[in-house]
Amino acid sequence: MRFTAITAMALGAVLVLSGCGRSADGAAEGSSAAPAEEGEASGTVEIWTAGGHADNLEKLTKDWLKANPDATIKVTDVPWDQVITKAQTATAAGKGPDIIMTGADQTATVIGMGGFDPVPDGVYDADDFYPAAVDSATGEDGLYAMPWYVETRFLFYRKDIATELGLSAPTTWEETEAMAAAFASRPGGTFGLSLPKPTEQPAQVIVPFDAQAGGQMTDGDAWTIDTPEFVEALDYYGGYFQRGEAPLGDTDATFENGGTPMFISGPWMLDIYQDEIDGGTAPEGFTMDSVGYTVSPTGPGGNNDQYIGGGNLGVFSASDNKSAAWSLLSWLGEQDQQEAWYDLQGELPANVAAGQYAPIQDNPVTKTLTEQLENTVATPNYPAWSQISDLISKYSEQVARGEISGTDAAKQIQAEADKIGFGW
Repeated sequence: MRFTAITAMALGAVLVLSGCGRSADGAAEGSSAAPAEEGEASGTVEIWTAGGHADNLEKLTKDWLKANPDATIKVTDVPWDQVITKAQTATAAGKGPDIIMTGADQTATVIGMGGFDPVPDGVYDADDFYPAAVDSATGEDGLYAMPWYVETRFLFYRKDIATELGLSAPTTWEETEAMAAAFASRPGGTFGLSLPKPTEQPAQVIVPFDAQAGGQMTDGDAWTIDTPEFVEALDYYGGYFQRGEAPLGDTDATFENGGTPMFISGPWMLDIYQDEIDGGTAPEGFTMDSVGYTVSPTGPGGNNDQYIGGGNLGVFSASDNKSAAWSLLSWLGEQDQQEAWYDLQGELPANVAAGQYAPIQDNPVTKTLTEQLENTVATPNYPAWSQISDLISKYSEQVARGEISGTDAAKQIQAEADKIGFGW
């Protein structure tokens, strides 16, 4: 698995809703170009990727170029934190690449600025992809991008410490709370788990908690934040801090030294721990056998929905080679190419069938991830989401400090979110 922490940070937080205006067949109306016929794409297709994808994309597309000898490809990789700025500049100038890659939580912003064309009929079948990933590529009136790869998160826990305490991987909120309490109160214990603090985008866990409680962030027409489910999510999050089981400030306690023996993150952490162990910087006694991981525990809503992130590909609205761009994008979404991309880049396919690829299912880490991907939600796909996320950060801190109740926080967030709207 060649995941990186910077990819995870760039792909960000949490829940998406269905019902953002897709037409019945999953396609949007009004696209200005259809994909070129198989083998008939021509001209240069310029692609902007992000986060170190360019080299492997050039390798992957060699077969497409063989089948389309009159076409060429130019790939440029940009830093994650420049994707939106570059897309804004290109959209304003009416000049840029043919295909732009965005993080799942960035796509709505590019759609909102008019940077992507609607997806024409026949480019891909939305039913072949994870529903939450498709929602992240959906605009106000239909599909504007294609999911390319996905990532999700699971619960890490110190398996060795849990075994000493006679505990196994938690499967519910109640079991997670019990494990956190046991970790924190054991002799020599410090905290029970680590959660994102207010400066670390707590929405990335609070919104999945909302989903696990049975809630959703919108009904498709307005934000639905002042709900019993969101209050339950806020209280669940804040309770760990209020009980002293999660650190609210800076601390020397880490997962490796046993100070924070649980946290929610992605598989890139396994590479980090292996590097620490191989480099001799890990605490004495910490080995890969110390690391346990499991799908997210089930909440009171009866599900264990977890965040889905990843990368989407869209055709730039000012592209001058849209037919070839759509042809290439469609090819990249096919099962064979999705499996080949995993071999090259180590990123999980957005295509559901490709997730059953033997190398993925034979690896216990990626197998666990595909199990979690069956129960996922993505970031609310609205341009205003970053503002709503900031509100969640602001008020969740007050809940964590015991300065305001979850009920009052939800009312405050709802009132301000109503004024902001969706941002379309």
